[in-house]
Amino acid sequence: MMTESKKPQLQAILVMDSRKTSLAVRHRNFTGAWSQLYKAGDFYLDLSLKPDNHKAYLQGYIVADPSQLAQIQGSTALRNEQTQLTAPISLTGSFRLEVPQGGEYHLEIALQDQVIRLDHIEI
Repeated sequence: MMTESKKPQLQAILVMDSRKTSLAVRHRNFTGAWSQLYKAGDFYLDLSLKPDNHKAYLQGYIVADPSQLAQIQGSTALRNEQTQLTAPISLTGSFRLEVPQGGEYHLEIALQDQVIRLDHIEI
């Protein structure tokens, strides 16, 4: 269970989803792989899923104006009814989570001054 935060909550808005592009544009070697770009306040969130045998890796990168780089410190939490995964955000704004099974998840990114929420991610 995620803890309730007093920080301002930002709902991320989907800007681009590679699963909605034609196969000619997508890379054919990664069946099941996808990339998504979200906008949340002053930040962009670049997410990608990389399948690897019986697991997958959800990788993220928070893109911010250079003046806001200090604000991207924090952690991520990916959860559904069966699973809760957490990972710190690196100094470069990236994170990586090993996801053991597919399904619908919720992602919460707790930054220094605010929280970015993605309520529905299909893995």
